[in-house]
Amino acid sequence: MPNAPQPLAADLARAQSPADFHHALRAALGRVDQLGAQTVAASGVKLACCAGCGLCCTLRVDVFAHEVFLVADHIRTHFSAAERAALTVRLAAHAERVRPLTPFEHATQNVTCPLLRDSRCSVYAARPHTCRRHHSQDFAACQFTYDHPTDLDFPGAHDRALFRTLTEAMRQGAEVYAQLGYDATIYELGTALAEALASPASWRRWRAQKKAFRHASETPAE
Repeated sequence: MPNAPQPLAADLARAQSPADFHHALRAALGRVDQLGAQTVAASGVKLACCAGCGLCCTLRVDVFAHEVFLVADHIRTHFSAAERAALTVRLAAHAERVRPLTPFEHATQNVTCPLLRDSRCSVYAARPHTCRRHHSQDFAACQFTYDHPTDLDFPGAHDRALFRTLTEAMRQGAEVYAQLGYDATIYELGTALAEALASPASWRRWRAQKKAFRHASETPAE
């Protein structure tokens, strides 16, 4: 993915308003989607993923703060007042369940994402990079993982080349934000999103190049 971070870095350098930052990230995620589609087309990978399958939406989703704010913006823009209220309730229940857990404990308990509605992602257009990277070539493997969440040794059904390509794209994008001084903490999506929606101060902290979220579950960097 040579020179891929350059447009993102340029867009972020010009960004002033929240809308500018969100536009920069949306454009970067669009380029990642194109990269994934090109890789699949070139390799002939056959994916088992399809709309209406939410098995992987019980996995822990690790994200960066800038991704959380994009999801929050999507919710404010596209959800009705009733939908936002219902989501607030689900996020509170999610946070109450997840915060006491270690990342390992969370990963082995099939905790359904609060953004999943009728087996579909309610923020699909703004979903974070971790979700865009995830894929499977075998529905049976996904079903086994869902049915046996504590079996972390079961081999996944990723295409290795595609997974490596999208992982590198994610790493490069995150590095752009880190080099500009923005929060590089790895957060859990649901707990961070609850705080992003409830506390405008989280955005101000992030914009000031401080740690964005004070109450979200975190995943230690490797």
